[in-house]
Amino acid sequence: MVLLPASWASVAPSRPERPTDPSDPAYRWGALDSAAQAAAAHGLRIALNVSFAPPWAEGPGRPARIASGTWRPDAAAYGAFAQAVARRYSGSFPDPQRPGATLPRVRFWQAWGEPNLSDHLTPQWERQGRRYVPESPSIYRALLNAFYRGVKAVHADNFVVTAGTAPFGDPPGGPRMAPATFVRTLLCVAGSPARPIHCPDPAHFDALAHDPYSIGGPYQHALNPDDVSIPDMARLSGPLRVAEHTGRALPRARKQLWVTEFSWDSNPPDPHGVPAREQARWLAQAFYELWREGVSTAIWYQVRDALPIPDYASTYQSGVYLYDGTPKPAARAFKFPFVLRRASSSTLLLWMRAPAAGRLVVQRRVGARWRAVLRRPVRSGEIVHRRVSLRGSVTLRACVGRICSLPFSEH
Repeated sequence: MVLLPASWASVAPSRPERPTDPSDPAYRWGALDSAAQAAAAHGLRIALNVSFAPPWAEGPGRPARIASGTWRPDAAAYGAFAQAVARRYSGSFPDPQRPGATLPRVRFWQAWGEPNLSDHLTPQWERQGRRYVPESPSIYRALLNAFYRGVKAVHADNFVVTAGTAPFGDPPGGPRMAPATFVRTLLCVAGSPARPIHCPDPAHFDALAHDPYSIGGPYQHALNPDDVSIPDMARLSGPLRVAEHTGRALPRARKQLWVTEFSWDSNPPDPHGVPAREQARWLAQAFYELWREGVSTAIWYQVRDALPIPDYASTYQSGVYLYDGTPKPAARAFKFPFVLRRASSSTLLLWMRAPAAGRLVVQRRVGARWRAVLRRPVRSGEIVHRRVSLRGSVTLRACVGRICSLPFSEH
């Protein structure tokens, strides 16, 4: 799957007369059509992230210091645009560049991005007397519900994912709201343990998303109790389950847990990134940890490094490929993630996701040779989680046919 950005502001720079009709002349679809066609041509499932309001759809009185596209977006207009974009990528809309062909079908839809940041949605807080109270979750709930109705009006089986919350927050009144605070307020649950509160218009969605960046490796917890790094997903899934059981996450069904953005920059090329081999190891370990925490879909940011313009600090070198297309070790780890964890002095836990169907062989390095310690058939995409009896320091790898993981060492 590839997650593509769809900027509402770019597609609809002026107000359309028929906002749910993708053929309205106000819409500018060219760049998004090209991206969707390229992804479909490579056999990728497409998820579209729809965010950033055009000026005509923002609330009145946006302060000058506030980022454009973020100020109290009009939920009804957002829902109408959601219906238009879902109709365009319904699988039956004619491709304007290829007579007789249709544009790709998109089934997965993400409503907005990182709404707990003032760079994406404002205001985050409202001052009431001497205290600040959350404001962005209620703004976002209206956006999400309108988006849900618009996308589902086109295909009932379209799948709606909430905006991925950013991992870290500030004290009340700051530009970032802690993700657990945001999610509890969005879902109308409060406290620890979470309990339901009044909710006149509960959130409608199919999956709850988060972007769990980390200040360290994939097993390092966030320092603050309402921040959420990779091993902290229970801070979100716990309130989510309460909301499910109390009718505050609709329609009533078990919701999936998604991660729609996470990564580490690598060195090379970023001199401040983690070593390229460490990036690959952390990628595989993160997949394991997220799987263990119940995440069903995890999306790595990004495919290819950005150029360091204007500098490395303000750009991402987190791709699994260098800018020139050279694969990093992370590309191999992404294709075939393989992880070891020492359960005891005599037992190792093995975890992997098979890249293809065939015969899996787990091998141990002995001197210059590899010797098999486990053999079994696997399906493509199958998760294998096994214990093996091995003492001491070991290096293992997994192979399915000619496809082998990176070696993984554990003490």
